[in-house]
Amino acid sequence: MFVSNLTVENWVSNKDQGQLIETPNWHQIETAIRELDGKSKTLVTLGADDETYMSIGGGQSGKYVVTVTLDNIKFYTLVDLSKSDEIQALVVGGQESEYPAKMCVDLLRCLLAARTFTESGKLDPLLTWQEDTLLMAA
Repeated sequence: MFVSNLTVENWVSNKDQGQLIETPNWHQIETAIRELDGKSKTLVTLGADDETYMSIGGGQSGKYVVTVTLDNIKFYTLVDLSKSDEIQALVVGGQESEYPAKMCVDLLRCLLAARTFTESGKLDPLLTWQEDTLLMAA
């Protein structure tokens, strides 16, 4: 297993009372992702080391934003090219932000991406990834 830790946010009022799980198994990871609700649980992070991690946010209305970095320099976002660039609001990391619809993927794509990353530390080649130049500048 490639992932060494799992961070789960749980917002109570404006405080994150989430948890860190060392050496999580797939069941714990999948459960954390499925519990994302876009309200109190808005972000799950799968970490391999300080520079390699996958963040999965959202969950409201079955929409998720999945971002990966393998070196903490280049960031890749999972996209569904059948969707438009129309802006949608999603709560990720406790904050509402706006995302193009194509970045708001369904649970199946999200779980496939997470499973591949968890097992190999790679981007799933069956999915569509877009290098995110916006995050690189941040």
